[in-house]
Formats: sequence, structure tokens, C-alpha cells
Amino acid sequence: MTRTKKYLIIFGILLVLILGLSWMLPKVYKTDTHINIDAPAIFVYNAINDLNYQKDWNGKSALDTSFLLVCAGSTVGAKSSCDYKTKQYGNGVLRIVYSGPDSLVIADEPDNASARSFHYKVIATDSMHTKLQVVGLGQSGFITNIWNFIHKWKLSKHIKHGLDNLKIFVENRHKNKIYNGFKIEESLQNEKNYIMHRSEVEMENLAQYYAQNISALYQTALENNIAVSGMPCGLYFKWDTANNKADMAAALPTVAETNVINTTSFHIPQRLALKVVYKGESSKSGIAHMAMDAYMLDHRLTQDVPVVEEYMTNPSEEPDPSKWITNIYYYVNRK
Repeated sequence: MTRTKKYLIIFGILLVLILGLSWMLPKVYKTDTHINIDAPAIFVYNAINDLNYQKDWNGKSALDTSFLLVCAGSTVGAKSSCDYKTKQYGNGVLRIVYSGPDSLVIADEPDNASARSFHYKVIATDSMHTKLQVVGLGQSGFITNIWNFIHKWKLSKHIKHGLDNLKIFVENRHKNKIYNGFKIEESLQNEKNYIMHRSEVEMENLAQYYAQNISALYQTALENNIAVSGMPCGLYFKWDTANNKADMAAALPTVAETNVINTTSFHIPQRLALKVVYKGESSKSGIAHMAMDAYMLDHRLTQDVPVVEEYMTNPSEEPDPSKWITNIYYYVNRK
């Protein structure tokens, strides 16, 4: 027997063994782990149940600075999805497949690889601490399933990296009340009185409506000896994105309730409120409002109208919009 034939026989035997081993071994691989988080269970659940936060804690996002999340429509709850793009891992889709009272399933579907799923179980160990259990599932192909132990190790490493980021993200929200980079303040606000001009306004005309009416209000206050007790405000009673309209008012705070012709008086009693300080153009303050929404969700708060934007900077004195300061107030109730 020639050396070539021997090599061919050995190769054939090895090939049969490899094919047989691949046929017998499972193609699904699984890993499970857990982490303890010093925050209430609802904080942990909400952070996972909104795909928009994947950019803050997902393992791919942390390891690849090119990670870009593109979401259309709702990012919260079952059936929501977001596309992602990365240089290191390629592109793909993240989906919330299931969202139950204390458990969630998120699928990661890369364009160039098999999908993986992550099963989260959120367990409240007490009112201030949470145990998060995670099971990761992946599937390999024929032959490649021989290296499932490597796939499992990589998946486990990815999950643990993401959980470490999630722990930091959630605990920072809970302890420091930092949302989208904004510090949320919760306090009992004194009663407020306003004179205002209120109307339903097309969203593209909000700035123009406010500017015209706030000037008129200052003139009215001057003519009627009304003491203005603070900075000018925008009061928002309804934000209707579907119809591109807002029910809003240009308003001036006053010392007491005042009845003046051609203006409306508005009173807000002493109330629990949230406050965030936003720096920049008011028209671009959406990220601050989203921070307030997330805070209310975590703390089981419901919102009352109006939303108050208090404009602390006079644009005629400070022309740089990046330096404009707006105090945003949400009046809230505890569930």
C-alpha cells in the first residue's frame, strides 16, 4: 500500500468520524448566568423592555464604538424591533419576542450569522434589590456544532459583559437619578399663578406663537400693574404628534391670581413635581422629556398637565442657543 493510499484512508476515517460526531451532537448550545443588581426590579425590567437602551448596555455596543441603533416606531415591549449596524459584528436586528410581567425574550438576528435569543427572568429579592437570571440560546450548523463549546464560551462572555453594563446603567438611574444624561429632581412645588394666551398651534408655529404672545403678555402686565414673579414660560396641555398640533400657552408667572381682559388666568396648587434642567434650543429638548418619561415609568408616577417649560435665558441677551437654559417641570401623582 502506497503512502498516498494510507493518507487517503486516514483522511476518510477522520472525515467519517467528524461527520458522525457532528450528526450526533446537538446543534443548539445554551448558557445561563445571573447577576445581582442594587435597584428595584421595575428599574431592571424597564431597562431591558425598551430596545432604545441597548445602546447603553448591550455587549456589542460596549465593545464596538461604531455601534448604531436605528429604531422605527415603538421600542418598548413585544413585537418592537430595532436595526443595528457595527463594523466589528456586522449588521442585524434586535427584537423583543416576548414581554411578560417578570420575564422577557430578546432575539439578536445578525445578517451574517445564526440568530441567538436571550431569556431574562427578573426576580425581586426585596424592594430594593433584584436578581436577574439570563439564559442564552444559539444554534450552529452541521460540522460547526463540533465547536459548540467555543460558541457557548463566546455567548457566555457576551452575556456577562452586557450584564455588567446593565448593572452600572440601572444602578446609576436608581441611585443618582440620571436619565439620558440628565439629573431628575423630585420635589414639592409651591402653588403657581399665571396669566396666559392659550391656543391649539401647529407644531411648526410653536416658537412664533410663543414669541408673539409673550411680548403681548408683558405689555398687558405693564399696563395693568401686574407683578411678574418669575421667568416667562410655555405651558403644554396636549402634544398631538398624530395631527401635528399642540395645545399650548405662552404664560407669565404672577404673584396672585389675576383677571385681566384678553388674558386667561391659570392656577396650579402646591404639587409634587419633577424638574430637569435642559441646556440648548428648546425645540431640541425632546431627549430631556424622554428622560422624564423614563423616570416616571421607573418610579410608578403618572403625569398631570400642564408640562411647564420655564425659559431662564433671554435670547436677545445671549445669542448662542447652546447656552440657553430651560427648566422643565412635570406635575405627577404616585400610582
